Amino acid sequence: MTGPLPDSPGVAAGTSQAAWRALALALATAHVSYVVFVLFGALLIPVWAPFMWVHLAAVAWAGGTMVGDLGCPITTWEKDALRKGGREPYPEGFLQHHVLRTRFNPANARRNHAILGLAAIGMNVAVYWTLLGS
Repeated sequence: MTGPLPDSPGVAAGTSQAAWRALALALATAHVSYVVFVLFGALLIPVWAPFMWVHLAAVAWAGGTMVGDLGCPITTWEKDALRKGGREPYPEGFLQHHVLRTRFNPANARRNHAILGLAAIGMNVAVYWTLLGS
């Protein structure tokens, strides 16, 4: 499901808006957790080796969406929840808004996403190389 979030009919307007804003916050929190997992999840491998496959899938998804500038469905859902909660969503991507706090020139957005995706993949390759002993 990558489309907009469904409306909630039958709920009072103020309550509904607060619920949508709470959902947007929960989505942003989950998104930050995912980014942290992508960047540092390889450090869990010495403790629980089978977890490596989950982490590699997360890195592949994150790297692919960043390098391919595909966008993330969680960002779409968060922005939709903000709109339904009566807030104007941020115009830039999730990482730029919540993590980097930098306004990139829109003309360089594709390049910046590719750099961030390649950096995440490269960092994980280096960590796995070190952990698995080449």
